[in-house]
Amino acid sequence: MKCLVLGGGGFIGSYLVEALLKTGYEVVAFDRPTARYLSKIESKGATICTGDFLNPKDIQDALLGCEVAYHLVSATVPQTSNEDPVYDVESNVVGTLKFLDEARKAQVKKIIYASSGGTVYGVPQGVPIKEGHPTDPTSSYGICKLAIEKYLHLYWVLYGIDYCVFRISNAYGPRQPITTTQGVISSFLSRILHGEVIEVWGDGSIIRDYIYIDDIISAMVNGVGYRGEYKIFNIGAGEGHSINDIINGLEQVFRQPLTVKYLPARKFDVPFNVLDISRAKKYLDWTPVVGLQDGIFRMYEWASKNFGN
Repeated sequence: MKCLVLGGGGFIGSYLVEALLKTGYEVVAFDRPTARYLSKIESKGATICTGDFLNPKDIQDALLGCEVAYHLVSATVPQTSNEDPVYDVESNVVGTLKFLDEARKAQVKKIIYASSGGTVYGVPQGVPIKEGHPTDPTSSYGICKLAIEKYLHLYWVLYGIDYCVFRISNAYGPRQPITTTQGVISSFLSRILHGEVIEVWGDGSIIRDYIYIDDIISAMVNGVGYRGEYKIFNIGAGEGHSINDIINGLEQVFRQPLTVKYLPARKFDVPFNVLDISRAKKYLDWTPVVGLQDGIFRMYEWASKNFGN
């Protein structure tokens, strides 16, 4: 089977490409020419296809002969998406509609989409959050993710293109950029390694579900062969940790107290978000195995080697 990974040169995408190759699939990795890990995955046997996600001709070329397509592309992050919702919609939703139309023409059999378990639900009515929980996002990022999920369903109904949506919680692990605004653990590591103060929005009590990259990838690979009735799956660790828990975990790794500056809370940050992952466990034959402290240590080892002073 031939698989396309949109965003194959990025953090999650590069791991996914490697895992699919190990499983025996032929893999095409599509990304911008500047994507960080393209050369790495090319050396592992992936076919590299570079271009612009918003250009239908580039997508058409990448889809040639592919039966399954993974969609990992996003042009925005939750923290900044509300600053320009129009751009968010144009780049993500409209771009995905163009991709879906090209996938239909290419007779793609299945699309697997990386959605956001941390944003599509909004403020939870309780935890853990099941897939049937109301969806009331408080960021444009979450709204766009949800809209794309709905369009995937529409193309399944209209054209028979099978799909899976993975609502992923807070991803972290080696290769995650540590100089961006997305990813609490990565951004904290960046500040620590560069001798800067950790900045926390609010009092550090916000609870999130953190999932290590290896566990995300095992679920996404299992999604290829899934043919069941459910289309949407929460992919997380299934347990919550506060921002202060993350800081404590980093202090154990660095073996010293860390300097933290607490800033005013942000309106779009929901107070807690922990996913119910029982559906994925049952139907995808999947269970996360990497605990938070182990994952933090693995990421610290990678970050200190690649980005330390």
